[in-house]
Amino acid sequence: MPRIPLNVVPLIAISLMCLKAGAATPSDTLHLGALELQPCPFPHAYCGALERPLDPDHRVPGTIPIAFAIYPHTDTSVAAGETIVAQEGGPGLPSIGTRSAYLLLFKPLRPHHDLLMVDARGTGSSGLVKCKHLQYEQIQTVAAVGACGAELGDAADLYGTPLAVDDMVAILDALDIDKIDFYGDSYGTFFGQVLAARIPERLRAVVLDGAYPVIGESPWYPSAGQVVRFGFTAVCERDWYCSTLPGSPLRRLGRLVEQVRENPVSGTAPNESGTPTAATADPSTVGLILYGGLSGEVNYRDMDAAIRALDGGDSLPLLRLVAENVSGDGPEPTYGYSRGLYSAVSCMDYPEIYNMNADFAERLRERDAALARERLTDPGVYAPLSLAEFQTVSIDTSLLNYCLEWPISHPPYPVGQPIPPSEHFTQAPTLVINGELDMLTPAVNGAQVAEQFPHGQQLVIANSFHVDALGDVDDCAQPIVRRFVETLDPGDTSCAAQVATIRLVPFFPLLAAQAIPALPGSGNMADAHELALVSAAVQTAGDVQARWYVNYSGTDSGLRGGTWTWEQPREVASFTLDAVRWTTDLAVSGSMVWNQISGAIRAELQFTTDDGTTGTLSAVWNDHQSQLPAQLTGTVAGQAVVASMPAP
Repeated sequence: MPRIPLNVVPLIAISLMCLKAGAATPSDTLHLGALELQPCPFPHAYCGALERPLDPDHRVPGTIPIAFAIYPHTDTSVAAGETIVAQEGGPGLPSIGTRSAYLLLFKPLRPHHDLLMVDARGTGSSGLVKCKHLQYEQIQTVAAVGACGAELGDAADLYGTPLAVDDMVAILDALDIDKIDFYGDSYGTFFGQVLAARIPERLRAVVLDGAYPVIGESPWYPSAGQVVRFGFTAVCERDWYCSTLPGSPLRRLGRLVEQVRENPVSGTAPNESGTPTAATADPSTVGLILYGGLSGEVNYRDMDAAIRALDGGDSLPLLRLVAENVSGDGPEPTYGYSRGLYSAVSCMDYPEIYNMNADFAERLRERDAALARERLTDPGVYAPLSLAEFQTVSIDTSLLNYCLEWPISHPPYPVGQPIPPSEHFTQAPTLVINGELDMLTPAVNGAQVAEQFPHGQQLVIANSFHVDALGDVDDCAQPIVRRFVETLDPGDTSCAAQVATIRLVPFFPLLAAQAIPALPGSGNMADAHELALVSAAVQTAGDVQARWYVNYSGTDSGLRGGTWTWEQPREVASFTLDAVRWTTDLAVSGSMVWNQISGAIRAELQFTTDDGTTGTLSAVWNDHQSQLPAQLTGTVAGQAVVASMPAP
């Protein structure tokens, strides 16, 4: 049951502010089909809304506005091809809110294709569901989910995917749009499957990015545990340092859970915005790091080294991971993410281990019976957590208890079956994309989806996480998606196996002199101690760059002090470091530029140790080529530095 892919939000946020679509801002109304559209409050698009019955059976009175935005094709000398329809995920995110990421994805196709986005009912400008407690409380609870359903009353049943799909079909009809090319990400892939069953003949091409099945999913989501156990093993085996360590990363993870089970570790650490935050590592919060999926690359990067740091008495790296995962509220304020809509869709459409048509007491009995059976048949389904510990993870990650109190009154279709199990999908060519390390929508579940489409094929992107074509800093999935939409053939997909491996932190030294020294090159005059300082300074910059994936505010702090900021006009991210401390005794300042198209990173750094040693350093490496070393030049303590080291 996937949640919003936070790893793509920084790129989307910047794109929203600055992306230029390449067409004049519309000033007149646009007539499409039966509708007259007005210029949107943002450039280059026309907006409209279609009033739809809240309840198609008219048991619950009232209507709901379904908002949409359309970007006309930019080459007016030719007739438009099929309209591209992009659908967001969550569930709970408005598609229009991600418009700039979709514009970036489909920019080369825009001369000949209109681009349409529809805010699903309950999101964005389509009657946004805002439950009083659920929307704003940091920690979601079963009671708050139930209270949201009670707040919606008889309408609680009326926000599921089939009704949202019918809204979209009504808009297509009103705009006189026949054939479409569909792209859905995360929950948008679930939506796309229902759409592919509802109007199979009107789909020319289907792309499902971060896909999981409408038909055949287990309410236990066992594939998540399989990906966690595979992923933490694989990234270590592929890393130059971690692969040399004795023992296995899974054993270290298991030992960590045993340790914090008996003696939770508490302290203060910077969260995803750099704010000092009280954090406790226990099975619940460690489980969130493993299974939450929202900070995938950062969690994989730091986790093994953080466990080993804890073994040595340094709890800060682990507590920072806890703070980043627990306190992060993601893009909700900016993008109008609706937790209430997430609940309504989850409890109407997803399989549960209890009967949603039963009352609360019966649901509890059925849940307990199901858990008892699972403990006998597959007690390690969420290893290294026990079944009981997994249920203590935040409910929108652990899922098993999420819908216990959600009310079901008169559902317009069978609960948990948004389409019949025997339904047939479109004959249109269908491309299913999954990240190899994605525990939210595992690749094995995407394979189920691809097999259910008559002309489906799956593409698994190595070393990647949830949703690959948005915020594609590897420049692999985006061109494949464009090619597939244009030609109905993905073409050369060899890049999917060549995406760079996750660069892991070797270990977290307390003192800069404990870092692995950079390797001296021809002309180097710095000694091993000085090259260790150089290495620690570059690791400081690498730590900053890695946290772009979880920071939305543009401001953050170093692991052990100092601050840094980032900004991103278009595809180049620029960082400014101010006395950032990755170790306790080394303050690093300067700048760093990351070209996300080429992968090139260049850092210009100045550093000072607490004993007064200073240095200046230029470091270059490539984010797309993790096996290539970083090249370093500069001075430290007056000595020339010419060296290299593994890219941080």
